[in-house]
Amino acid sequence: MGKKLQDRQSSGIASGAAPPSHLAASEADFKRGSVVDASGQPVPCRSWLVSEWQDFTKRFKSIVETVWNNQMVFLPTESGDSLSDADFRQLIGNPRVPAHVVGVLEIDLQPTGADSHAIIEVAHLANPGVTFRDRMTRITDESVQYGEHNFTAGRARGIGGKTGQFAAAHEVGHWLRNPGSKVFDHIDRSYALTLPRAQQDNAQYGRTLGRYYSIMGGGTVVTEHDATPWISRLRRQTPMKLGWMYVHRIDFRRSLNEVSARQKRLLLAAGFLPKIVQPGQVP
Repeated sequence: MGKKLQDRQSSGIASGAAPPSHLAASEADFKRGSVVDASGQPVPCRSWLVSEWQDFTKRFKSIVETVWNNQMVFLPTESGDSLSDADFRQLIGNPRVPAHVVGVLEIDLQPTGADSHAIIEVAHLANPGVTFRDRMTRITDESVQYGEHNFTAGRARGIGGKTGQFAAAHEVGHWLRNPGSKVFDHIDRSYALTLPRAQQDNAQYGRTLGRYYSIMGGGTVVTEHDATPWISRLRRQTPMKLGWMYVHRIDFRRSLNEVSARQKRLLLAAGFLPKIVQPGQVP
């Protein structure tokens, strides 16, 4: 009924026995049974066709990487806990573009039995469109399809809205945890825990509509919360332990001409920028 999908990414090692799985050569070879979702509900599922599994793994990698990438830009501070001039220059790719780092997630799928950072079971629904609540360790064939979500945490205040999400990208996000942590939390889980239990489930995905658009909420936008795994790793893997600032790609592109004085000074010293002189001055 299901297959195990393993992907390598910068999280802690996950291990364990392989779940029951079956690839069928044809529909006549299907095995059927129930798979329990994150709500504890058994949902009818069936075997995968070999061709279906091959298509799914390709789409899984493509969808997850596409959703997370092309959104995150990180800017280094230029005072206090800053990078040396030599390190700072490595972040300059174009004299007209502010020094920056681009955040990227790359999925490397591994065969069953290989070492990996994440093990995710993938069930194939027997009845397309049936409700199945995903979790970070178990998704379905439909988790790579775009699904619409309604913002319900603001219902009592008359605030409504709708967004959409690829569940696979959201569930992989939970694996982007810091070493020693079990999970990368939903955007407002801490806030939700302060509420009555009946309100916690909805609120953890975003207490406001803007926050609900987050990948680790109900949407597909990388917010400051979603970018924290990259900030954490930048602080551990670069000389600058503080001061990295996240900017969404759209906002970054709006400020492409705002090159800092430090960057101009370093480029001028390296001969990449022309000197501007007053009339009568000797260049």
